Parts: sequence; C-alpha cells; structure tokens
Amino acid sequence: MVTGSVQAKNGKYYAVLNYKDDFGKRRQKWICTGYTIRGNKKKAERFLEEQLAAWNEKDIRYCDLTVDKYFENWLEEIRYEVKPNTYRGYCGNMKNHIIPYFKAKKLLIQELKPYHLEEYYRYKLKPNSKLNNQEALSHATIKHHHQNISKALADAVRKGIIHYNPAASARTPKAESFKGNFLNPAQINDLLILFKGSAIELPVTLAAVYGFRRSEVLGLKWSHIDFVNKTITICETLQQGTNGNYTDTPKTESSYRTLPMTDDVYKLLENHREMQAQKRKLLGNYYNVNDYVCTLDNGQVISPNYLSRTFHSAISKSSLPLIRFHDLRHSVASNLLNKGFSVVQVAEWLGHSSSSTTLKFYAHNDKTSKLSIANSLENMIAV
Repeated sequence: MVTGSVQAKNGKYYAVLNYKDDFGKRRQKWICTGYTIRGNKKKAERFLEEQLAAWNEKDIRYCDLTVDKYFENWLEEIRYEVKPNTYRGYCGNMKNHIIPYFKAKKLLIQELKPYHLEEYYRYKLKPNSKLNNQEALSHATIKHHHQNISKALADAVRKGIIHYNPAASARTPKAESFKGNFLNPAQINDLLILFKGSAIELPVTLAAVYGFRRSEVLGLKWSHIDFVNKTITICETLQQGTNGNYTDTPKTESSYRTLPMTDDVYKLLENHREMQAQKRKLLGNYYNVNDYVCTLDNGQVISPNYLSRTFHSAISKSSLPLIRFHDLRHSVASNLLNKGFSVVQVAEWLGHSSSSTTLKFYAHNDKTSKLSIANSLENMIAV
C-alpha cells in the first residue's frame, strides 16, 4: 500500500509518496502540489489524499459492505478500545443519526465520496433532523459527527477496505466561535448564597472557585486533599456511563494538577469532613462508606447527572442568568483574565493542555488587556 506525507520544499508543498517498486525496494516520489506554504496546508493535504487514492485504487479488493453496515461493525470493534464515555458519544451519534441516514442510501463503503458526506452535513442542518423535535442540529454537533465519521473511515483505510478517507476532503459547515456564558464576581457571590445548605453546595463552590470540570469535582477524594500543605490534587475523575458511575483518569495530562486551598475552602472542607463523620456515626450501617468528598447525607456519591439536574433546577428558579454547571468553569477563566492574570496562568489553573486553548475560548472576555491599550491611547485625539 502506498503511503505519503506533505512536505515543504522551496516555498511550496509537495506530496511525498512512499512505495515499493517491482523488486520490493522502497522508493519515494515527490509531486509538487502547486500550493505555496502560507495558508495552503489543508489544500496540500487534500491533494495528497487524491494522489494516494489514485495510486492505491488498483490494490483495493472489492468489498460489498455498505456504509451503514461498516459503521455498525466498527462500533463493535472499538467498544473496548476507547473510554466508556467516548464510546457512548460514538454510539449516540452513529446509531441515532449517521447509521440510519446511510442505511436509507444503501451506499457501498467503497463508493463513498466526500460529496456524500457533505450532503449528510447539509441534511442535518435542516429542520426535523434532530431527535424528538423540529430543530436542526447545530454546526458544532455536526462537527462532532464529522470527527466520528473520519475516525471510523481512517480505520477502514488502515484495514485496506478503502484507499483513502473521504472525510479528509469533505467540507463541514462553519461553526460559530465559542462564547461561553459566565457569571461576574458579584453574581458568583449570589450563586454561593443560593446554594448555601444545598446537597450540592460543595461541588458548586469548588467549581466556582477552581473552575473544576464536573467529573473532576465529583471524582475528588479525601486522599487527594492535603490539609497540612493546604492543597487539592486533581488525579481522578467520576464519569457516568450506561451501567452507572465509574472512575477514570483526567481528560489530559495537563489536567493532573495540584492547587492551593484558599482559607474559605479549607474551612469548608474541614466542616464537610466533620459533617460526614457525624452522618456516618448517626446512620451506622445505612451509611455508604467511601473516600469521596462530594456525597449526599447518606454517603452516596453525587452522580454527574444528578449534579447537573439539581444545579439547573435551582438556578432556573433564581434571578441569576441561566447557565450550565460547566459555565462555572468559563466564569472562573473569564474572571481571572479580567483580574489581570495571564493566559498562561489561567491555563495552568484550569488544566488546559496549552495556553492556546485558553486563548481560543476566552480571549474575547479579557477586558484588562483591552483597557490597558485603550488607556495608552488616551489624549491621542484632539478635541
């Protein structure tokens, strides 16, 4: 099978093909794409895909698998290769949307072209394409569908079922840039008062202070908290799967992080630990013994869906903006940037894989740097 890569040379992109000649000797063929380096990498990659398709087409045997049947088989094959939460997402997209659509088309996997995928994306932008209501799917959701399809078809290329990945050349609808909802410091204070004494007061408070992800705050254990050095370490998460809750590793390597406790958080955690001990003594055998920090009165671990549902119910009845639990994370990021902390500092606090992630999502909320620029421009215009 011919493989390849895109390489830069003399200011232009080249498609470099790797193959074996008739004598089994490895060879390379450099083909100029005609594209200059600046701003044309995606076009060069599409050119490479087309070249690989042409070279490999003669080596692919006929396969009578339809697109929908291939996707069904693929779901079964990767069941134990990905995280349960990831698999649940794949299943939702594939079984509810992608597979039914292509089943009706009766299209062979080897006949699938980029325009077939583009037709699917356009169809999902129309009303009636979303389950249980008349709404169309969002651009962002269609992007997720595209990623799932691309992953599945990349595996088909690896297996030699198809000669190239049609998703690599298919265009997806342009999604709007992310603008997360957030609460300002005064609203955060009102939020903490709102949840005072609530069953989810602790996870709400910790998320509002540290910007923890839902899975991070619920996966927090007492063994992760150092009361001597006043630190909290994120090293485990709690996820909700089809068969109940399960523990997992943090989202990325950078999500592993140790943060200092504020005095208020220190007191809150100390009081909560003491309260848990009292409840355990009071309920005896009826208490669910575990090491988790965020639990209900009977020691039962707070599940992710229960936290989101309870949070939504309470905030929807208040005068605060209707935000999701995850928007507390956006609030922390936005408020820290507005207090003058750098993008790098905020990225480390949130556990982002890179500061570019923070910059991409939250730079539009950074008023401090904009004010500094505005102040430096004062008195430049004569009145």
